[in-house]
Amino acid sequence: MTLPRSALIAALATAASVASAAAPERPTITIGSPNFQPLPIAVAPFQGDGDVRTATEITDVVRSDLALSGLFDVLDPRGFLADPAEGYAAPAIRFARWSDVGAEGLAKARVRAGADGGLSAELHLYEVRAGREVLAKNVQAPAGDPRAAGHRIADEIVRYYTHEPGVFSTKLVAIRKARGQWDLVMVDVDGRNPRVLLSERTILLAPVFRPDGGAVLVTSYRSGRPELWLFTLADRSFRRLAAIPQAMGGVYSPDGKQIAFTIMQGANSDVWVMNADGSGARRLTREPSLDLSPTWSPDGKRIAFVSDRAGTPQIYVMSADGSNPRRLTFQGNYNQTPVWSPRGDQIAFTARDERKVFDVFVISPETGRIDRITQDQGRTNEEPAWAPNGRMLVFKTDRTGSNALVVSDAKGNRQTVVAAGGGDLSAPAWGPISE
Repeated sequence: MTLPRSALIAALATAASVASAAAPERPTITIGSPNFQPLPIAVAPFQGDGDVRTATEITDVVRSDLALSGLFDVLDPRGFLADPAEGYAAPAIRFARWSDVGAEGLAKARVRAGADGGLSAELHLYEVRAGREVLAKNVQAPAGDPRAAGHRIADEIVRYYTHEPGVFSTKLVAIRKARGQWDLVMVDVDGRNPRVLLSERTILLAPVFRPDGGAVLVTSYRSGRPELWLFTLADRSFRRLAAIPQAMGGVYSPDGKQIAFTIMQGANSDVWVMNADGSGARRLTREPSLDLSPTWSPDGKRIAFVSDRAGTPQIYVMSADGSNPRRLTFQGNYNQTPVWSPRGDQIAFTARDERKVFDVFVISPETGRIDRITQDQGRTNEEPAWAPNGRMLVFKTDRTGSNALVVSDAKGNRQTVVAAGGGDLSAPAWGPISE
């Protein structure tokens, strides 16, 4: 996670394409083609053993998740032609009826109580043109949590078509400010199931998950000055990580062993790094300038950061020991909040244009190519964070009239406001995938 508001410029590109193969080949959502077309998929109403409401809720969650991903064209169930009572075995399914409504994929599920009292969902996935079942999976979820079951089913469908884990069972954290109070809040990826982890009467900034997902590192002003504090999810403890004054914007290295952060000293700031337990702090940058907002490359060998050493805030990249700094952005005069994609191919950041409007961009750290994610969608879109698979982004927006969170595909083609209301939301961070 990076420090809020110090805006920037640039752009994004990550293409996803669907290679719809003729039967019996397996249709696969591939990444990298400029000819992306969402895969048309039908999610039939799930069946429940006497619990229609739970089955309906799970169905709705799966449809919403698949649409949110930007990878699927989720077909409107009002247009379905197939008999709702048709079975699950491939010979019992009238695939022509599903083909007639444009479906290439078909998902069905039967929901029942599990042996341990939880929920058990029997997922069946079919390739319509091939007329065959391609995936049968038993998905488990805690009792009374149909949304978790829906997220896990959506993850399995994404995994089948992309060969990568889905991210719908992961979590987002953000800072919510309302009535003089700062809350550290956690929500599902679709913005639902909000819960307050921590409430403070002093400023909270820049949350970021520890790589194992068990704790959240934040910048806290509890002592009257910015310091790095750690909130542990299991026991809800909140403790100062290191007694380093004016330390802020901490971010873990990919292996979780180090933390890069910023120390403010008057009109100057520098990027520092320390061990994850708060020991061994050492300075990486020494320019008479503002150097801040570090973010690690996924291999841990480089750090991108913001510096105004050339006169305006720009994105730079250096080796993880502070050597070999080089300027990455040359467009715009106010670029900031960089965050390196887990895939390593893009750095998302915020830029301010000539109209004083903030938007999200991505840049290739190798070629310098910039792509734009947001445009004419409110006056503020900033503080991006990547999904753990590097295929989606979450960021702050004011397009709803107050600061809310948007989840977007990696090109910005499909953007959905997922969390709004109850106060201004900022500084989102995306949690890791837990297998």
